[in-house]
Amino acid sequence: MIGHITYLSGESMRLKFGRRLQVHDMQDKKDPFLTFDSQFKIESYLQYQGKKFVNRFDANSFLYITKAADYFDLENQHGKGSPVQAFSKAAARFLVISYSSDWLYPTFHSKAIVNALKKNRLDISFCEIESNLGHDAFLLYDKQLNKMVKGFLSSVYKGIKNN
Repeated sequence: MIGHITYLSGESMRLKFGRRLQVHDMQDKKDPFLTFDSQFKIESYLQYQGKKFVNRFDANSFLYITKAADYFDLENQHGKGSPVQAFSKAAARFLVISYSSDWLYPTFHSKAIVNALKKNRLDISFCEIESNLGHDAFLLYDKQLNKMVKGFLSSVYKGIKNN
């Protein structure tokens, strides 16, 4: 449930759930302060999503993914402390896309990568997509994302084909 919160934006949670109660007629119910049953719609949603995740994924897989993300350090492991140095041997074209409401990978991280790539005079395209859907925005169909990726891959393919 906690993990799921980080994948959504505060704005999307507010729009989807707000402070709406799960049960509208509280007169026939127990005192809400004496029970830990789901009172708000957001609680019910997070419990549902939490159960789905537990049934679909081994909890240890998230521990290993988290540990891998925590220890990954592009600058120090591959660039001697410099993001520019980390990309100094790159020869590929790059497309970097971020979502404005992603708290897990915020746009300023993407822009730092873009700046390092530019300093290496690499072919780089960058776009920040406005969205209130948080980190999960990339999982949903987005015409703008689709168009950018399609255009980028077509351009790369044409470049390879012409060489």
